[in-house]
Amino acid sequence: MVGHSEFRIPNSEFYPGAETMKTKNLIILAAIVIAVLAYIMLFERHRPTSDESAAAAEKVLLDFERDNVMGIVIERAEGRVRLEKVGEEWRLREPFDFPADASVVSSTLGSLDNLTADRRLEPGEITPDDYGLEQPETTVTLRMADDSERVIAVGDELPLGSKRALRVDGSDGVTIAAGWFISDIEREVDDWRSREVVELLENDVASIDIESGTDSIRAVRFDDRWQLLRPLEDMGDGYHLGSLISDLASMRIVEFLDEVVDPSELGLNVPESEITVFRTDGGEPLRLDLGATREGDGGTEVACRRGDAEYFWASERVLTRLAKAPVLWRSKKVMPFETWDAEELRVTTSESSTSLILVDGFWRFADDVEANMTNVQERLRALADLEATDYDLMAPLTREMGTVEVVFEAEDEDQERSALTFSFYAPLEEGGRAMVQVTGRGTVMGIAAEGAEAVLGSLDDLRPEPPQESDADSE
Repeated sequence: MVGHSEFRIPNSEFYPGAETMKTKNLIILAAIVIAVLAYIMLFERHRPTSDESAAAAEKVLLDFERDNVMGIVIERAEGRVRLEKVGEEWRLREPFDFPADASVVSSTLGSLDNLTADRRLEPGEITPDDYGLEQPETTVTLRMADDSERVIAVGDELPLGSKRALRVDGSDGVTIAAGWFISDIEREVDDWRSREVVELLENDVASIDIESGTDSIRAVRFDDRWQLLRPLEDMGDGYHLGSLISDLASMRIVEFLDEVVDPSELGLNVPESEITVFRTDGGEPLRLDLGATREGDGGTEVACRRGDAEYFWASERVLTRLAKAPVLWRSKKVMPFETWDAEELRVTTSESSTSLILVDGFWRFADDVEANMTNVQERLRALADLEATDYDLMAPLTREMGTVEVVFEAEDEDQERSALTFSFYAPLEEGGRAMVQVTGRGTVMGIAAEGAEAVLGSLDDLRPEPPQESDADSE
């Protein structure tokens, strides 16, 4: 009989297949682990937890996806309210057609989605009429993306509390739930309506037309710049036009006018201003007429007509800006640009010239000497900030002070680099204003003489500062 102490684990030296078996087993175990992990990642992690499953089972609307709701109809004693999703926007369709307040619609759908059942009573336990469900005071019908409907009939408020009896999707049973959601579906009609006059960002605007009295303005947006087409052709004032759009977007409706409206009483038979905004996405243009004004609790209000039939009073945010003379809508900046987009800079004066190029984030001269970064950037900033004091001057008759050419990096690899050339001319008289022409603007502009000097001043300032001599070196 072999003793316990004589037992030996087979050694691979005597059992050549043992090592192979060990490796094979490890491979099998690893494959099993990987398969389990893959199953967890692909399936199990997407399954709701037990708490989530329990919460879902308690919901009044089971298997409900609020993002799939395409229409809402609320039948109530005060009248019928119907909303419809058009694209990504909600519109109130009944009792009249008007843009809906998206946040209010979202809040209401969220309330219905989160509504939980306190109790579910089977048909044999109850008589629906006892709960006001034979002729419910309110019914909510949700039309889903697949044209199916989810229906909640709202019955009486139960005694000793604010709970409500509900009939869901035509069930013969009764669901008891907290009644806090009722305030969402019993809103006044005006509460469903959007109070935004326009929902607009500058990037949404392709062009804008403004008619104000005898003044006519048309501005078109190209990428990040505005171009005036009326009353003259020139670069538009981007700040002013951007602020106008921002002011329009910040206007809020303070009173809806739903009865028969006499436009003449609102100053809209001949509006003070007519604004038409054309959208970059090619959607329906926005038309807004502004008429009479009045003083309200929150300040000045203006009568508005949006499109052909939507009348209301709104907070006044744009009339002062619209009162600006049309010729002043042209850009004050000679030619604004982002200095950090510049890749080459060439400056030529009557006395000297220099050329710089940006290499790995550092400005260098043609002889590869590193330039004074601060001074180069200040020179570019002075150029970008040049402001015109006069426009449409006669062709310069004075000597040329110098030229500056700036080359910019291409936005895409397939595009060529763009460039701007500024040509400066001396003042006509001592102490007068210098003149400038720039590619992209068909006008001769007057500028402050010191502005030209800041751009064309000593080119030696662009060179690196020489190292300061220490006291030890001087000895």
